[in-house]
Amino acid sequence: MLKLGARRNSPAETLDERAVDSWLGRIGTEQVLVRAPELSGFHMLESVGWRLERPHGMPHHLVHFVVSGGCTVTAGSDSWRLTAGSLVWIRPRTPIALRADAHQQTAVHRFLLSGDTAADACLGPAMCVEGAWDLRSTFELLAEEAQSTLPYGEERVRGLLLVLFTSLLRRAGPRPSAGLLSPSARYALEEYVDRNITERPHASDLARVAGLSPDYFTRVFRRTFGMPPREWVVRRRIQRAAVLLDQGDNKSVAQVATALGYADSFLFSRQFKAVMGLPPQSYRSR
Repeated sequence: MLKLGARRNSPAETLDERAVDSWLGRIGTEQVLVRAPELSGFHMLESVGWRLERPHGMPHHLVHFVVSGGCTVTAGSDSWRLTAGSLVWIRPRTPIALRADAHQQTAVHRFLLSGDTAADACLGPAMCVEGAWDLRSTFELLAEEAQSTLPYGEERVRGLLLVLFTSLLRRAGPRPSAGLLSPSARYALEEYVDRNITERPHASDLARVAGLSPDYFTRVFRRTFGMPPREWVVRRRIQRAAVLLDQGDNKSVAQVATALGYADSFLFSRQFKAVMGLPPQSYRSR
C-alpha cells in the first residue's frame, strides 16, 4: 500500500499500488494534457490578490507550482499556505479556493489534466508538496512542449507528465532523508550551476555552495542524485543545450556549444550524444 499525503485532522490515506499503476498507465499512453491557455503554462497572476474559486470543483486535475510570491489554497477540507517552491495537485470535483498574496506579485506554473472518474477513484482530493524546486525544470519543459510544433511532442509531454507524477507519488510515501541533500541545498546547487553554466564548476565549488566539506559532499551528492557531481553538471549543461537547439532560432551547433562555454565543439558533440542518445545535429533535425 502507498501512503498519499496526510489530510489535516485525518489519518493518511492509503492507496492500492495496482490502482495507482493503472492511473499512471493512462498518463503514459493517452493525450491527457488540457489545452487551456488561461489556466496552463507560466503566468504572472493578473493582479495582486488574484483569486480562483470553484465551489463544485473542476472537471480536470489542477497542478499549481509557485515560482515566486505566494498564495493560499483550500481544497476540500484542506488548507495550505503556498510559498515559492511549493506545489499543489488538486483532483477533479474537489472544491477549490486559490488566492494570491495581497502584498506581492505571484508567478506560477500550472496546467490541467483531463479527469477520468473510474481511474481517479484511487486518488485522494489533493496533495501539497513544499520545497519542490527539483520539479521546476519539468514544469518549464512541459510549458515549452505544450507550445511546440516539433515532432513527437505528445510523446515528450506524456514522458514529462510521468516524471512529474511519479515524483509526486514517490514523495507521498515514507522517504529517507538521512544522508541526502536537503531540497534547499539541491535548489541552491541548481541555481548556482545555471548561473555559472559556462564556467564548468568543480565539486569543491558545489560543496562550498552546499556548505559541506568536499569529501562528505561528494558522498552525499552521489546518494542524492545517483551520479558524481561532474556528470550531473555535464547533464545539466547538455539539457540546457537541448532547450537552445529546440528553440529554432537558427543558432548553429557550434554557436550553441560556444554559448555554453565549450571551446571544443567535438567534445560538446560527444557529451551531447552520451546524454541525449544522438548527436546535436540529428537532435535538431529529428
